[in-house]
Amino acid sequence: MKKILFVSILLAFLLTTVAYAQDYTFATYTQKPYEGQTINVAMVAEPRSDALKKLLPEFEELTGIKVNLEILPYPTLQEKQAVAVTQGTGVYDVVHVDCVWVGQYAGQGLVIPVEEYIKKTNPEILAIDDFIPSVLEAQGSWEGKVYGLPFIQAVFGIHYRTDLFSEFGLTPPNTWDELEDTAGLLKDKLKDRGIAGITFMGRRGVQLQCSYDNMLWSYGGDWYDENYNPTINSDAAVAALDYFKTLIPHAPDGVLTYDWDESANAFAQGKAAMNLQWQNAAPLCQDPTKSVIVNKFNFTLIPGKPQEDGSIYRTPTFGGWGLMIPKDAKSKEAAWEFIVWATSPEMEIKLAYSQPGSRYSSLKNPELAATYVEYEGMLASLPIAKGRPRIAAYTELADALEIAISEAMTGTKDSKSALDDANRRFTEILRSWGFLK
Repeated sequence: MKKILFVSILLAFLLTTVAYAQDYTFATYTQKPYEGQTINVAMVAEPRSDALKKLLPEFEELTGIKVNLEILPYPTLQEKQAVAVTQGTGVYDVVHVDCVWVGQYAGQGLVIPVEEYIKKTNPEILAIDDFIPSVLEAQGSWEGKVYGLPFIQAVFGIHYRTDLFSEFGLTPPNTWDELEDTAGLLKDKLKDRGIAGITFMGRRGVQLQCSYDNMLWSYGGDWYDENYNPTINSDAAVAALDYFKTLIPHAPDGVLTYDWDESANAFAQGKAAMNLQWQNAAPLCQDPTKSVIVNKFNFTLIPGKPQEDGSIYRTPTFGGWGLMIPKDAKSKEAAWEFIVWATSPEMEIKLAYSQPGSRYSSLKNPELAATYVEYEGMLASLPIAKGRPRIAAYTELADALEIAISEAMTGTKDSKSALDDANRRFTEILRSWGFLK
């Protein structure tokens, strides 16, 4: 009799618990239906990831969910995470997805759509309409469905020395020609001080490719057309690469060996008057322990190409990372609870010191905008920014393009020959992936 009674009570409890979980509204933090669960989270090694790690005790206290956060360098994360989700190991409950991987992850069904979770989430904390639409689309969406929420984002622009521009009566360049002219003028005027006109990320790799994309798109070029026919050797693409090479004489010696760190440090240490780079170099420039230009710089829109109607066509390169749930995750609901918390408006404010967020509310926050000079330029840039192709074959295509750009920049090949080779390689890659017959 006692056994029957116990079983009845247990069954009733379980049924109540199931119903409770089904009716639960995510992100209320007044109930803890997933208390005791542990989730495994992978994130790229970035300041924002490190900053979030410090705040995990807050989440664990709110929800009762334990978080094992693994922060990995980009190449390690790319390989380890891809293996885990492709093989369906269930190792991770939350994965960190570069926007260029969305086609691979969502397009191949490796992560789950989250519309149903969104419907069941506290709208005040989720605040889905507060995300900048272009950011939400690039980092979290695929073919009309939402698969995740933005966590890290970046956009290209021009960092420039306000003190030097004021000294010489200059204004930030609006066109690519103006950028080259300004860089040349500044180098001539500042050569006795050991200051170059401009710095950029010239080393072969993703940063060089992202730098070139700013020019490629504004010149009217692209990687391929709507039918996946490669167009990376078009007249526009060649002209953009020829232009990129004109910046080399105005840059520091060795600029073609510069990656993110070298370019950002060159600017922060006063070795260049401008820096063509992601906005996320700004915090370094405001760090008095690492910078000699604190409060002496600003961040503005990427230059562009003049149009017949007098407008300027700009296409800043966009980049960023979203948080998603693998299809084989063991604790999907707890994972979504974490994603909503990590990307909430409140967290955007708390994490602002590390890297800017993806929401209007944080980028328009007067106190933050007064502290972080890059916010104004970001708000102007993000609505018109363009992301790299989110095609499943992206990694192979990018490698081929990076080789071509580097060959042209170093003088190994002329721009046309280098891009012709890249175009042939693009054709091979797209055919192997089934995009071309």
